[in-house]
Amino acid sequence: MEESFTPKQVAHALQVSESSVKRWCDRGLIRTDRTLGGHRRIPLENLMEFLESTNRRLIDPVAIGLAGGASLPRESEVSHSDSSQLAGMREEFERAILSGNESDARRILSAWYARNGGIVSVADDLIAPVFRSVGELWECGDLEVYQERRGCEICMRLIHELRRLLAEPSSNAPLAMGGTASGDQYQIPTQLIDMTFREAGWRSVNLGCDLPFSSLLSAARKHMPKIFWLSVSYVPDEAKFIADCEHFAKQLPKGVLFTIGGAALYEGLRKRMTFSSYSDNMQQLAYLARTMKAGLPPASNQI
Repeated sequence: MEESFTPKQVAHALQVSESSVKRWCDRGLIRTDRTLGGHRRIPLENLMEFLESTNRRLIDPVAIGLAGGASLPRESEVSHSDSSQLAGMREEFERAILSGNESDARRILSAWYARNGGIVSVADDLIAPVFRSVGELWECGDLEVYQERRGCEICMRLIHELRRLLAEPSSNAPLAMGGTASGDQYQIPTQLIDMTFREAGWRSVNLGCDLPFSSLLSAARKHMPKIFWLSVSYVPDEAKFIADCEHFAKQLPKGVLFTIGGAALYEGLRKRMTFSSYSDNMQQLAYLARTMKAGLPPASNQI
């Protein structure tokens, strides 16, 4: 995908007239670059900013090269020079979020998204390693709490902007739903799970964070998703968590697949838990979502 677009491409993606896009550019609503020949070009980061500020979303992402759900080579499969460039982009992104430079963070994230093709790579190859590094800095006392919190807030806003680039799923797409359990307040992972499902063509509902298992079960019973996810980044009491999770899994309605994942799920903990499937990363989750969607009849459940 290109990292900048013509007004005509953006018009197709938004399903509006090209003259409207040019007018928005001229009025400064869409920050626009100019080529040497004087033609307008709209960088992806500026398009993201416009969508967020006007509460719009792309109607036809394919018009700017966003097909969604592509199977992409992992970083281990790219050349050494490309790998070095990706590492440099990660370092830039980390510096940007820790210094509170949201515009730089948006520029880097949008460039990564355009280059690597989707949410899965943004989640697994950019955000996850950067926030692991941030966590290590915090634990070592090399980072102030406010820097970590501010970085999380910036990242969540940028993820929300990326969401507007995804096509709306069809009304008969299968439904996925999930969130985090009581005590787990990590919002970024469950937001990325939600977007991974959407990119794979699912209707998806992120219930949010720090929810009792009883409330999660109530949502599953009411809406009957095909997949219910549990994002696990923090477990305050392992024994209670395991017991609650087992009760939840056994009480889920028949036909709901219970999938889990998260940084807190080390192997010893997983072996004591009850669940249907487990994903180490978003690439594995996306594979599960695409595989299940391909084998499912059209859904009729609405929320």
